[in-house]
Amino acid sequence: MDFFPITLLRTEEVADRTQAFFFSKPDGFTFLAGQYAMLRIPADRLVEQDVRSGMRPLSIASAPSEAELAFVMREGMTGFKKTMWDLKIGEEISVSSPLGNATIPEGDVRPIAILSGGVGMAPARSMLLEAVSRNDARKFVLFSSNRFMKDIPFQGLLKTIKLPDFTYVFTLSAESAPATLAGEERGRISAEMIERYLPEWREALYYVIGAPGFADAMKALLLGIGIAPENIHIDPFAGLTSGPQAVEVAKTS
Repeated sequence: MDFFPITLLRTEEVADRTQAFFFSKPDGFTFLAGQYAMLRIPADRLVEQDVRSGMRPLSIASAPSEAELAFVMREGMTGFKKTMWDLKIGEEISVSSPLGNATIPEGDVRPIAILSGGVGMAPARSMLLEAVSRNDARKFVLFSSNRFMKDIPFQGLLKTIKLPDFTYVFTLSAESAPATLAGEERGRISAEMIERYLPEWREALYYVIGAPGFADAMKALLLGIGIAPENIHIDPFAGLTSGPQAVEVAKTS
């Protein structure tokens, strides 16, 4: 696996206790929206010991058409995350060559449904911004699941996405106040929700992005309503293992 040096350019708080890190993009570094990469911090630079060392797989949040390389993390107590939060502008770490096959096929006109939980919004951002750069005419529906509004990464950006056919649905699983905004829902992503916002749900390609429990639940839901396994793609961020279908073996983050 090849690694390339990257320099921290800026950071941005994109949700509660959630940070986006924007790095320089190495010359010749090319990837597809939906891929991930390994971030590596030398062990002697960690602010404290990390049982999983100084390397993590993270979904790429930037679109291939953007000049920067972006990654998103929730704040945490590991040595790796503490070091990331301690990074200063201009400091350097390294990134691997891009990995993963949970990408949107070119030339395919089927609707795209993205089911995202928490910081699984990172590759969703990449996919949608790349679609904008190409003026992709396919139908895109993003279903985002979080506990509260403050937990939704890139909420402001998502409401400004301009595509010929795009629907943004965000559901809050722990919120007791009634939904008042367009596309706002309560509870978890359900079959009824998918069928209501995506009438073409039988023909769609599905991209599931989130933590293992979320990804397991969404995969079971989709299989339960009759979606073919080859039309379900699990982002490697999710930490799942799978059979020989298109659902690929994933890494924990």
